[in-house]
Amino acid sequence: MSDDTRPGVPRDGARRSRRQLMAGAAGALGALTAQALVQAAPAQAAQGSPVIEGQDNTGATVRTSIFTVGNNEWATLADPNNSGRGSLGVYGHGQDIGVLGEAALDGSGLIGFGGGNGDGVQGFGAGNGTGVAGTGGSNGSAGVQGVGGGSNGAGVVGYGKGLGDGVFGAGFVNTAATGVAGTGGGSNGTGVQGSGAGAGDGVFGVSPAGNGVLGRSLGASGIGVLAENTGGGIALYANGPAWFTRSGVLTVGAGASKVTKTGVPLTGASLVLATLQQDVAGVWIRSAVPNVAGSSFTVHLNKAVTASITVAWFLVNQAQDRYGTAAAGRRAASSAVGVRPARLAHSRVRCAWSA
Repeated sequence: MSDDTRPGVPRDGARRSRRQLMAGAAGALGALTAQALVQAAPAQAAQGSPVIEGQDNTGATVRTSIFTVGNNEWATLADPNNSGRGSLGVYGHGQDIGVLGEAALDGSGLIGFGGGNGDGVQGFGAGNGTGVAGTGGSNGSAGVQGVGGGSNGAGVVGYGKGLGDGVFGAGFVNTAATGVAGTGGGSNGTGVQGSGAGAGDGVFGVSPAGNGVLGRSLGASGIGVLAENTGGGIALYANGPAWFTRSGVLTVGAGASKVTKTGVPLTGASLVLATLQQDVAGVWIRSAVPNVAGSSFTVHLNKAVTASITVAWFLVNQAQDRYGTAAAGRRAASSAVGVRPARLAHSRVRCAWSA
């Protein structure tokens, strides 16, 4: 008769008693419990011991590294400065990328948290390389984004070295893209603000053929370019010819004593300045009268002329602040709302201009 080969049955066919079976089960349960207790604690391995997967490995006093053939790539964990680069949690070196992080869905590929007052992420470029470079997503997102901390932290800060720029922006090649763009926060925040050091310029613009600085306001109460000096100095200085679209010349025909300019938008604050361009004895400008409703003004001579004569005109507005308050009441209104008083009506203006 052949042996019984069923699992749990001895080959000699001997039967185990119930007490023997219970003792064996208790021993197996005790072994499993001991194994679970051992696995719950970090593996305390000696130097040179293998790393145990799925467990915390403690007790190392030197770094743990992996090197490829030829040492072209390597990765280091828990380096207490064996590499001479300081205390490192992770150190990676590759021919193309040292450390690569990828996230699924909307997660971050790489996050860094600084300790104390340390930086969250710091990068050092080699040669002409950039310290930190970022490329935005395909939907037109930003390449690099910074969000200030606390209540008044700066989003992005740059410090130049030597004569280098603190922050430099360049628009995309062969397009009219903007190099640096700023959008003010809240309802009245400044888009771009510059503060010069000592006698340096707060904002400096240079263009080989275009405008050095362009200011444009889209609101009727706004100002395209505001020049302000709160210290009593010069508010606006033009070095070179100044062009004004609200200026020109008119011709008073022979036998006439007046001439009218039409198609000129005027307000109650508009001032019309006029002067003769020829020296004619006994002839002068008697008045220059604006017609706000008719968008025109008329220059009157003291008498009719026997030959045509030209008159130069220049249109300016009385000083008003950006809120439409008359200059005489500006200081009181500004103090009431906490706005820094403007000095438009009290600042000197120098212009070198030609007709």
